[in-house]
Amino acid sequence: MSSIKSSMESDGQFGAKKNIERDSFIWTIEKSSISRLTGKETKMSPFFDSKNNDTVQWNLQIHQNDVSSNNENYISLSLVLIDVNCIEVTALCSFYVLSVDGEKKHKKVMSIKKFNDDIRIHTCKQFLKRDILHRNDNKLFPNGNLIVGCEIFYYYGTINTVAISTNNNLNGSLNVLLNDIADMLGSSELSDCVIKVGDSEIKVHKFVLASRSEVFSLILTNEDYKSNPNVIKINDFRLEVVKEMITYLYTGKSPNMDKMACEMLEIGEEYKLGQLKLMAEESLLHSLSIKNVCYYLVCSEVYSGGILQEWCLRFIYLHAKEIIDTKGWGKVVNAYPLLAAKLLSIAVN
Repeated sequence: MSSIKSSMESDGQFGAKKNIERDSFIWTIEKSSISRLTGKETKMSPFFDSKNNDTVQWNLQIHQNDVSSNNENYISLSLVLIDVNCIEVTALCSFYVLSVDGEKKHKKVMSIKKFNDDIRIHTCKQFLKRDILHRNDNKLFPNGNLIVGCEIFYYYGTINTVAISTNNNLNGSLNVLLNDIADMLGSSELSDCVIKVGDSEIKVHKFVLASRSEVFSLILTNEDYKSNPNVIKINDFRLEVVKEMITYLYTGKSPNMDKMACEMLEIGEEYKLGQLKLMAEESLLHSLSIKNVCYYLVCSEVYSGGILQEWCLRFIYLHAKEIIDTKGWGKVVNAYPLLAAKLLSIAVN
C-alpha cells in the first residue's frame, strides 16, 4: 500500500506553481547606424540583467534581412538569452518602438518560446519596415535615434519535468521496468479489469490504475464498485481521450496530446493526474493565439490549470487591443469576473 501511495504522491507533486517573472528594458540606437547595416551584420545591445533573477541576462540584436528573402523589406529584431546554464526558460515577449510621448508603436507580440542550451534566440523577422527608417519623424526618431523596447514574461525552470537519478545503473533498471509495464498496455494477458466507454471496452490492470491515480484507487476500493468488481464505466469523455489517458497511466507519455490537449487537461483534473495536466498545459500554452486564448483561459479556470491561466492572462495583456472587445473576452468577464480582476492586476503591476 505504501508503494501505491508513493506513486500517487509523485504524480501529485507537479501541481506546484512557480512565479512568472517580468522584465522590460529599452535600447536607444542611432537610426543611421541601422541603415548602414549590410549583409549579415548585426547590431547588439548591452546586456540587460533580469530584475528578479540574477542568473538571467538578455540582450537584443537587430539586423537587415537577406534581400532574397520574403522579409527583405523589413529589419529583424531578436531577443537573446545569455547563458542559461542548462536551465530551461519559457518566455513570452513583445517588441515595440517607443515614441517621444511614451506611446508604444509598431508593437509585435511574439509566440511563447522555450529557451535552453540549444535555443537561445527568438527573432521577429518583420519588426520594422526599412522605409520607416528614412522618414524624418521627430516623434518616432527623437534626435535621430530609434528607441526599441522589449517586455518579457518568463518562467525560469522546466514546466514539465520528472526528477531522474544520476545513477546510470538505476536509470537502466528503471527503464526496463517502465518498458515492461508499457508492454502490458497492448496485451490483455493477466488483465483483471475493463474500462467501458459506450460500447467499447479497454482491458486494463487494477494495480496500474490504483497506483497511478487516487481516484481510480478509491473507485476500486469503493463498496458500490464491488457489486461489479471488474468493470469501470467512463461516460463523460470520448473513447480516444480515455485511451490516451490509459496510455499515459502505463507509459508516462501522451503521444497524441497536441490533438486533444483541452480534453486531456479535463480528464487529468477528473482523475487527479497532476503530471498529465502539466503536459496538457504546456501543449496548450505553446499553441496560444488571439482566437483561442479566451477559451483556453476558461478551461484553465474550470479545470484548475494554474500555469496555463497565468500565461493566458499575460498573452491577453500583451494583445489587449485585439482581444478586449471580442465576444470571447466578453463571455470571460461575465462568467468569471475574477479573471478580469487578475488581468487588471497584471496591467497595474
